[in-house]
Amino acid sequence: MKAIHLLFLLLFCSLSLRGQPLRKSAKEHMEDAEYYFNNAKYEAATASLKQAVKQKPNFAAAQRLLGVVAKETGDYETARMAYERLFKQNPLLSRAAYFEAAELQMKAYNYIKALEYFELYKYADPKNYSIKEEGAARNYDAYLDRNIKSCEYAIEMEYTGSTGKAELLPGMANSKFDEFLPTLRANGDMLLYTSNRSGDEDILMLRKNDKGEWKSPKSIGPAINTPYNEGMAKFTVCGRRIFFAACAWENVQGGCDIYVAEYDSENEIVDSVGPAVGLNSEAWDSQPSISCDGYKMYFVSTREGGFGGSDIWVSDLMANGRWGVPENLGPKINTEGDEEAPFIAPDGQTLYFVSDGHPGLGEADAFRTLLLENGEWSRPVNMGEGVNSPFREAGIVVSPDGEYAYFSSDRPEGKGGLDLYSCHIPAAMAPAVEHVFLDGYLYDEASSEPLAGARVRLRNEGENIGIFETDKAGRFFLCLPSGASYSYIISKEGYDNFIGADYFERAAGEAIKRIDVQLSPNGKLPEEEPVMAEPPKPRLRKNLSVYFETGKYDLSELQKEQIQKLLEQFEDPENLKIQVTGFADDVGDKEFNLSLSQKRAGYVTKFMKELGITSAQITTDGRGVIESNMAKHQKRKVEIIILNR
Repeated sequence: MKAIHLLFLLLFCSLSLRGQPLRKSAKEHMEDAEYYFNNAKYEAATASLKQAVKQKPNFAAAQRLLGVVAKETGDYETARMAYERLFKQNPLLSRAAYFEAAELQMKAYNYIKALEYFELYKYADPKNYSIKEEGAARNYDAYLDRNIKSCEYAIEMEYTGSTGKAELLPGMANSKFDEFLPTLRANGDMLLYTSNRSGDEDILMLRKNDKGEWKSPKSIGPAINTPYNEGMAKFTVCGRRIFFAACAWENVQGGCDIYVAEYDSENEIVDSVGPAVGLNSEAWDSQPSISCDGYKMYFVSTREGGFGGSDIWVSDLMANGRWGVPENLGPKINTEGDEEAPFIAPDGQTLYFVSDGHPGLGEADAFRTLLLENGEWSRPVNMGEGVNSPFREAGIVVSPDGEYAYFSSDRPEGKGGLDLYSCHIPAAMAPAVEHVFLDGYLYDEASSEPLAGARVRLRNEGENIGIFETDKAGRFFLCLPSGASYSYIISKEGYDNFIGADYFERAAGEAIKRIDVQLSPNGKLPEEEPVMAEPPKPRLRKNLSVYFETGKYDLSELQKEQIQKLLEQFEDPENLKIQVTGFADDVGDKEFNLSLSQKRAGYVTKFMKELGITSAQITTDGRGVIESNMAKHQKRKVEIIILNR
């Protein structure tokens, strides 16, 4: 009986063992993890590796692979801990592991520890290590010296001022996919950037609402976005043209070429798309940034004649409308690594770009350089912590007021991949010369319809700055150095000429000054004039806006000089008719502001009489507060309108 019971028990145990799967060994878990890792199944790889080290705590190879997988998925803390355990268990398993661990220490701002690991990697003899990873070593060696210099730089980093904390752009600007290479329209109301959220790289538009908040992004449209890759679009200063990169299009010479398109901002229509003639080559050409005056194009290329991977080049616009032979910016800017995403500021002399060749805080950083009087570029300066990080920065643009940088980065606090950020920058990192943007609109005085095709001639201290033309919305948009006086002559056939003068200065946080000009019709001029007849001399209309401090109504010496120069432009001052109108902001009560506006107009009238203008020639008025959304400093003014009779 006992023998039968024992036989049954043995049989039961045998069947039970057959019904259960045998427990995998640590080695088998490791093999599974390698399979999962090679097929990008990182979650499964991590689970297998944890089982491997659970069964065999001193399994150094599993610790190393656990660090690699965690690093790949952005779990940097887990990765750092895995490498530390590896070095304790077997410091001679892998030389390459020290390079990988150093990169992880950089991402944690532990630059001293990172430098220690990089130097261990650099001076270690590969023969002493169990795993021979020659392929990885060749790749790591290419970045070793740069990374060591970056650690040394970060430890001794120059202080560039109070840089704000980087903040993710709100709403749907970012996604789990990549968003990168941002650019701003000159007036700052639209941001263009590249995203692969649709499966390929496309250009998206991000607009601001009336409250200055970013709305949801949308595609720039099928005229530019195709099933292929498009990226880094840049508006001209007037906003009527867009330069962008197109890849694998039918007529592309290299991998990517620079294209240009016409843009109707009112109706958001893109058309007339074609290559930017003269810029492209058989190599990769991309990431255009056009200067404020429209005559210089900075872009990135891998063409021959460079210093490394991708370099920054510049081309001048020729009289025939083609772009001239591009020139490399030289070894101060371009390195053996990659320089990308140039942004030329409105001053035409401050250049921002991203590089993985210059020492920085991480994989690729943003830098600033200046064009010197001798035509050379200054040594690039790292934009510092805030804009830069131990991670990868990809693209940078500075706001019109010079106070904020918009950039992309793959920091772990983002939504995934590369994301868009903004950050306040110190004055030392702003463009070298402050600019004010003149946003002008031209109308018919009789019908209030916009006037297209009018010529706007701009002068400063007697020198011609340029001649511009209004678009179909009657608009012209210019960028001017702040803190200077300018005169402008606006002419169109069939209308009186308009001559204005103003002192343009950027107020705090406000870089755009809007002016509205009305032209008076004088009848259409005949296409063919009689041979003996003298063409009629058009009436000249000139204006000047004089601005005041809060509560003030007296004139500065500079303002008096401006008024005097305005009058000197007329040969017959006795025939002038002058309207002087004073205004105020809404600081104070209604009666006070009405009185203040009258005092301002009266003070200007008094000074003009001292210059010889009679009371019969001047009409003086004070209208109190201007009811509009313009800035307060723009409301505190006197408008002078002069017409020769």
